[in-house]
This record gives sequence, C-alpha cells and structure tokens, in this order.
Amino acid sequence: MVVSCILQVIYKVGSCFGGVIGNQFMYLCNYEKNFDKLQDDVLKLTNARSKVQRRVEEAKNNLEVIEENVKKWLDDVDSVIVKAEELIENQSSIGTDCLSRYQNSKAASELMEDNIDPLLQQEISFKKVSHPTIHKEIWLRSNEDYLAFESRNSTVKNVWDALQDEEIYMMGVYGMGGLGKTTLVQEIGRKADNDKLFDEIVFVEVTETPDTKKIQTVIANKLCLKFEDAMEDGSQRASKLYSRMEKRNILLIIDNIWVELDLKIVGIPSLADRGRNKILMTTRNVDVLEKMGSTKNLGMGILNEEEAWSLFQKMAGGEIPTCELNSLPQDVCKECGGLPIVICTIAKALKSQRRPSDWKVALRELKAPSPTKFTGLLEKEYMKIALSYKYLRDDELKKTFLISSLMENNTSISDFFIHIVGLDILEGANLKMEEARDRLDTLVRDLKDSCLLTDGFTSEQLSMHDVVRAVAVIVSYTDHHVFTGRNDVEREWKDTDKLKKCTKISLTDSSTVISKLWPNDLDCPNLEYFYMTTIWGSSFKIPEDFFTVMPKLKVFILYRMQQSMLPSSLDLLINLQTLCLSGSNIKDVAIIGKLKKLKVLSLRNSSINELPTELGQLTQLRLLDLSNCWRLEVIVPNVISKLSRLEELYIKRCSIQWKVELLEELKLLSELASLELDIKDNKVLPKDFFSKELKRYKISVGGEWFERFIGYNKDEGSRMFELKLNSTICLEELRGIRNVKLLRLANFSDVEGNFYGSVILSFNDFVTLTPLLNEKVVFTNLMALELRNISHGKIWDNKFPTFMSSSYQNLTRFILERCGKIKYVFPSSIAKSLQTLQHLEIKDCEVLEDIVAKEEGAKAVNFAFPQVTYLKLENLPKLIAFYLGIHINLEDEFVTLLNEKV
Repeated sequence: MVVSCILQVIYKVGSCFGGVIGNQFMYLCNYEKNFDKLQDDVLKLTNARSKVQRRVEEAKNNLEVIEENVKKWLDDVDSVIVKAEELIENQSSIGTDCLSRYQNSKAASELMEDNIDPLLQQEISFKKVSHPTIHKEIWLRSNEDYLAFESRNSTVKNVWDALQDEEIYMMGVYGMGGLGKTTLVQEIGRKADNDKLFDEIVFVEVTETPDTKKIQTVIANKLCLKFEDAMEDGSQRASKLYSRMEKRNILLIIDNIWVELDLKIVGIPSLADRGRNKILMTTRNVDVLEKMGSTKNLGMGILNEEEAWSLFQKMAGGEIPTCELNSLPQDVCKECGGLPIVICTIAKALKSQRRPSDWKVALRELKAPSPTKFTGLLEKEYMKIALSYKYLRDDELKKTFLISSLMENNTSISDFFIHIVGLDILEGANLKMEEARDRLDTLVRDLKDSCLLTDGFTSEQLSMHDVVRAVAVIVSYTDHHVFTGRNDVEREWKDTDKLKKCTKISLTDSSTVISKLWPNDLDCPNLEYFYMTTIWGSSFKIPEDFFTVMPKLKVFILYRMQQSMLPSSLDLLINLQTLCLSGSNIKDVAIIGKLKKLKVLSLRNSSINELPTELGQLTQLRLLDLSNCWRLEVIVPNVISKLSRLEELYIKRCSIQWKVELLEELKLLSELASLELDIKDNKVLPKDFFSKELKRYKISVGGEWFERFIGYNKDEGSRMFELKLNSTICLEELRGIRNVKLLRLANFSDVEGNFYGSVILSFNDFVTLTPLLNEKVVFTNLMALELRNISHGKIWDNKFPTFMSSSYQNLTRFILERCGKIKYVFPSSIAKSLQTLQHLEIKDCEVLEDIVAKEEGAKAVNFAFPQVTYLKLENLPKLIAFYLGIHINLEDEFVTLLNEKV
C-alpha cells in the first residue's frame, strides 16, 4: 500500500517536473522536519512583527508618520502568518495520504523560502519605521466660539480668492485693535487647512518691537527646521529659512505687525522664489502693508447691530432677562460701537447683573466718555475699553490689573506673584505667602473672566490684548504716575514735576531711558516699584549712588544684571520688600543683609557661590529663591536658621554639599510651608527631617530625577517627592509628606549611574518581605505613584483594613519599573478602590505573574479600571493573567485579558 502510494506520487511528480523527481521526493521525506521548521519560522516572524509593532506604536504616540514599506511589511506578515497557520492546521488532518503530505510539505517549504525568510531579512534592515511630521497647531482645530458675521463675509471671500490667485503673493487685513483680525485670519487658515490648499500653514505673532531672531525661531520650529548652532547669526538663520521655504506651498500668517518688517532679513522668500507660497498679514496701519509690498489689502470694520447683539448675548451667557431690564441691554450693546473687544468685555462685566441701575450706569458711561484722558483716533474705543477697568469691583483688582499690564505675554502667575506681593496690594496685610498666592490666583481668574486678561500658552500663564494693554498703560500713567518705555523721554521723563510723582517704572527690552536720564534728570522720591530687563551683553550698569533718588522703593526687579557687585547705595532702601536679581552675574550679596524689611529675595539663575553670614540678618524674609544657582556651593552655618519667618525656600539644582548640621537648620524654620530641595546624599538626612507637614514641595533625596520625567499636571506638581530608599530611611518616618500627590521611590545599588545612563543597576541581594505600603504608611492624597527598582516583594499589604484600602482612591497614575521581586501589583482590595486610575504602566518586572492578585479566602469579584486611557505592559516574561478567573475590561479597548498567558 505504501509502495503504491509512493509510486503514485513519483508518477505524478515525474509527469509534471520531468528530471527533478529526486528533489521533489525530498518534500515527502522531510515532511515532519519541514513543518517543525515552519512552526519555528512562524514564531520568529510573530516575534519580529511584535517588535516592529511596538516601534510603530511608539512612533504613533510620538505623532510620527509610519513609513509605507513598514506598513506593507506588516500587512505581508499578517497574510503569510495566516497562510502558515492554515498549512499547520491542515497537517493534523492529512494522516498518511502521501500525495497530500507531499503537496503540504512543498507548500510549507516554498512559503518559508519565498516569503518568511525575505520578511525576516527585511525586518533586520528597518533602521527606522517612521519619520517626524509637522503637528497641527491648536488654533488650526475647530473654534466653537467663532461666529461667521455677514459683514465679514466679503473680507473672508476676498482673502480666500487672493489665496487662490497665483498673481498675488502678499495680502493683508488691517483695522484698529480689537476688531477680531487675528480671529478672522485664523479661521481662514483653518479653512485652507481643511481644503488642503497648502502643504503647511504657519502662524507667527509680531509685537510692536519685532525680534527677528524670535520670529525666525518660531517659523523654523513650525516647519521642523532646526537651527543647530546656537552661535548662528541672523543672516545664517535667514539663509536656512529661505532655503526651507523657497518654491514651496506654504501659507505664512504674520499677525500683529506694527512697523515695516524686512522679510528678506527674516528669511522669507522674495517674489521670484516664492513658488506657491502666500503671506497673509494683519496690522492696524495700512501704510505698513503698502511699504512691505502687499498687493491685496482689505480693511476690516465694526460689526453691524444684529451681529453685535448676537456676540453680546453669547458673551453675556446666552439668555438676557430683557423682561426685567426692558431695552437696557440692547441700548448698552448699541453704545459699544460694534467693536468686538468692547462688546465682549462689557457683556462679561454685566453678566448675571439683573438690577437696572447697573445697566443704566454702564449706559451713561458709554454715552458720555471723559474727553480728558484719551486723545487721537482711538479716543472713544480706548475709553470704552477703559470702562471695563472701571467696572472692576475694588482697588485690589484694579491695581492687580495695572501691574499685570507691565508683564510680558505668557508670564506665569508664579512669576507675577514676585512682582505684586511686595506692593501691599493683596488684601490682608498679614497674609501668609500661600494665602497670598491663593488670593492672586483668584484675582487673575477674575480678570480673565472679565476679558481683561487671557490665558497664555497655558492656563497658569497670563496674557493681555494689545488694545487692553494700551488702555492700561494710559490709565496707569494718568491716574497712578506709572512710567514705561512708551513714555516720551523729552516730554514726560524729563518733566521734573511729573517724575517726582512717579510711583512705578517698567522698562523692558533693554531700554536706554535710564542712561539718558542719569545722573541729572532722575529723581523719583515716590517710586515704589522698579522693573527692568536687560539682554545678555548689555553694557548697562547700576550707578553706585543710583538708589539715593528712590528712598520709598518697595520692589526692585532687575533681570540679567551683568555686573558682579551691587551698588553701595542699596542699603539706603530701608523700605524694600522685594529684591529680584534673577539671571544676574552677581557674586557678592553680603550688602543685601542690610535690607531689614526684605520679604522676598530671588537670586535664581545667578552666579553666587556663597550665602554669607550677613543674610542671616533678614529676619523678615518670607521667600528665598536660589534655584539654578549652579555655582552655589557654600551656605555659611547659622544663616538659614536665623531666617525665622521664612515660608518658601527654593534651592534646587545648586552645587551645595549638604551636611547634617545644615539640614538641621531647616528643621528650625517653623513657618516653612513651601520647599524645593534636592539632596544627593541621603545619608546626611537628620532624624525626623520630614516630620513637619509642608503645603507645597518638590523634594528629591538620593538623586534628582524630576527633570527626567515629564507629564505631571499642576495638582501633582504642587507636592512632589522622590526618594532613594536605603536602610537609613523608613517610610514610616515621613510624616510630613503624607499629603504627597506625586511620589517616586527607587532603590539603587551602590553602582554609580542612573535609570537612563549606561550602567545597569542591580537589585538588592535580598527581598524585603514587609510590604512597602502598610497601615503605618498611608498617603491619602496620592495622585501619582512611580516605583523603580524597589527590593520589596510586595507593594501593598493585602491585609489592609477596608477603610485604608480606599485611601488610594485618588490615584490617577501608576508606574512600576524594574522591580524584580514583585509577583503581583495590586491586592484586589486595593484594585477595587482605583476607580480614578487613568495611566497604568508596568515593565521590566522579571517575576511578575499577576497584575491583580486574588486574595486567599476572598470571593472572586468583578471589577474594572473604568478610567484607564493609557496602558503599557512591557517585558513581563512570567505574566500569567491580569486577574485569575476574572474578565477585566479596560476602557477605550486598550486590552482585554481573560485568564490568558501574555
């Protein structure tokens, strides 16, 4: 029978292939071997696919574009695996049928030779699976607040037609501030993006003092062009930018141009090299567009009554109680003159106001603006914006607004705090620093709600519309004698009587005003606030007797001071409460010790190398910022301990070699509430160092890792703690950080190195059986927990009382990495309470078997992590199941594991 079968095969093979029967016969002889090899090759191909797929997912998460050959490879691999699995499945059903065995064996051999082997070789050649792409900016996404007004349709149509007209290269929209020019051109940009009219769309804002380097950098970043050499001059940057944009199809929107901008110096292609590029600009002055060679310039006017009313209603919160107020809302809206920024500001100021008297007052103010303070073409418009300032509820809010107008856009609220806290503006003379910060947060939020301030790049920053700022500067000057770089040197600065009334001076962008006034014309006996920034390499130096002319000074802020010594007249500032010399070259600060009323001292990013004995005299000091003073090595003994009223201390990224005695001094600061500190050697920690509870902190012990990890939010960042575990530190002793929100724990070996260096850290030789977190170690406010290299065999005590299991209910992020003794992550009692968990990441844990452990004697309970949106399980060779016997469904279809081996 077998012989007959073989002869039958040989006959058929011979009839098809002639003289190569010997080779074909091998398919039958090597049947079992072929399928054994096929299974091995399929496993190799499956593993290769997993490896490539991980790289693909990482690239997608980084918003990169996957290469087409990689996509095709993955598709081909899937197809080949399906074919191979069909052959393997057919193998078991063939039995002893020789012809079928021959055909299957041949198919398997050809599949390996023609498909699997080439695919495996191709995978090895993949040096990269993706390439970077230009990410769509937030403004290019839909804007729900945009209203398409009929009066703007012609402008929109004309701009749109110009964008498609090959003869037009530059075009512009002009009109007064506050009309919504930026909003309009961004909406056109969105439409152009949706219609794929351009390959790339770039938006860049220009200020009244254009910074060519900043403009070049913004455009380059948005076009993924890197200026590699920090020493490149303007012409080199311009040349690169020109080459990047030459003969392309790019829409460049240049917003808020105040003066003629030389595009060639920036690096914008000339008419001859423009290709299909287009430039769309906005300005308040049509002359600027004409001087720049713009051939299509479109004016933009105010809204008509119907449009204005629609906008007014939207900004006032929808339904306005017209039955109670009769025609007052419409009358107020009409008096806003169709200027969008005025409409928005006034509508929000009157939001929820139901008393007719409030609306009547607003109407009277709008109808009869004061003629004495604002002059020129924009008199009425500025006065209407100033009305929203008048409507602020109290002097505290008004003064905060006026100081905020001296800040640059995108200033953080934390930096703004330094400017305002020493001026006695915030209500409550005896406010603690933490209370003052909370108060300022509230005031900034109120100003944003009133449309006088806006968010910066984030909600933790503040910005101000140009028109609003112009009004604020005028109000500040006329009502409060505030001088800025906008004031005319000859007419206002050199008016002795006016200068003697001056209360505040703000000079940015390395203004030369002081140099022009000193020494004969600067006399400011009522000055309380002086703020100035300089650029690197500036020749400006503070004269020795500079402070003799400002005896009432309370706040002195000078960024990037170049001189190494402070002038001797500084000690005359007996009323000074805030001194900020951030980014300065100052080295000797002993004279500061004479400023007995000083409450805030910031020397961050400065060049000091010692904190001298004299600073111990600052017994009223509340805030001391020494962050990033990388040359600071010495803090003289008994200086810190004398700062008995210190509430905030920031002393990270310095070169201080901490000693037990010096850290003991920190324990004596009974008022301390905020602390940023990094201690590289955890062996110098005094006993009970963390016994006092802090309200805000960012502390690293045993090595600073914060800057290596990103992604924490504001809430987490308010209380962050990182600790290198060793035998001298017990978590039970950390009573003061029980309110921690972001906790990172690690256990290093004695080998030098870090998580991301070239040295692989070894685990401890023993495993600690005591759970890391037990009933004596509970962090009830914890939002993020990150554990790396810990030597404990358990994280949580699975005998936690029920009420303690819920202590971790606020946890939103959990990361476990390189914990080689952990067999399971969560006891089910803990897992059930993690209803807010959003980010779960577990990797490189050698013996991990379960994510959630079923507790002995406990009934199986269905549960889920309903809020998880990010899940990463990587390199867990012993993982058996997510939770034995239970189906776990993670939201967003990230993973479903049902008692399966991973």
